[in-house]
Amino acid sequence: MLLDPFQLQALLLAYWHRLVSTDQLGRLIAPGMPLRTVRHKLAVLRRAGLLDAVTREHSPRAWYITAEGAAMAEVSDAVEKRQYRVADPEVAQVLLAHSLDVVETGLAFVETARAHGHDCGPLSWTPEVAHHRDGRRATVIADAVLHYVLDEGHRSQRIFFVELDRSTMPVARLAQKLVAYVRYHDYVPRRPGASPVWRSRYPRFPRVVIVLSGAAEHVLERRLADLRAHAQAMAAVATAGDRVDLIVTTLRRLQNDGVLADVAVPILGTDTRRRSLFASLRDNTR
Repeated sequence: MLLDPFQLQALLLAYWHRLVSTDQLGRLIAPGMPLRTVRHKLAVLRRAGLLDAVTREHSPRAWYITAEGAAMAEVSDAVEKRQYRVADPEVAQVLLAHSLDVVETGLAFVETARAHGHDCGPLSWTPEVAHHRDGRRATVIADAVLHYVLDEGHRSQRIFFVELDRSTMPVARLAQKLVAYVRYHDYVPRRPGASPVWRSRYPRFPRVVIVLSGAAEHVLERRLADLRAHAQAMAAVATAGDRVDLIVTTLRRLQNDGVLADVAVPILGTDTRRRSLFASLRDNTR
């Protein structure tokens, strides 16, 4: 089957991001394309057996790649081969809300980059990235690792660990994820001359961004405050402010204002003023 550029890109994004809604694919690939045209192009891929879709009450239709579509995507040089894919509609139903919110978070970066001439595209984040300590069980599985290049007269690459929280777990458990990131940062193999294990993957340790969703904004504001309180009461996290950048925001703020606006609050320190996801946090943790 001969795919047009939009359909080829849609196939690659469904492979890479696992679940993507019709609207999200349109905004990621061709923001000016009418939604009815996007639907038509995706329907062609579905009839060809390359994509399938799942719907749930109060949720948009989301697309995932079939085995035939995955085989086609994997021959492309545009994406690396991935082990983790949606296998069937039942799995898709479980992952739907969380996966779409992760894509929506990435879209906030993509749309900001387009508006400001920066570099962040539909494949600039990788979902479900495991981080190990010397080949052991994963210490951290980030919901996404996102790369963004600021271009403000000089180019500066920033990397983010994204944790998407849909308000389904206790705040104390969410705070434990911060402990895991700190331990991953601090882990050094017990052998002469060893460096922190994260240095083999990243030029600098990525900023950890907690993105809250799944509830009304006033509920998320309370959850944000509770998360800060839990984190600052945990010694492993509270003492890490000089080493690991930890910041929290809500998905709605990212969608409405963009990632360069004052949308996020440092998890550590006494200064609760909002700032950009890129702003320095060091003065707030001393």
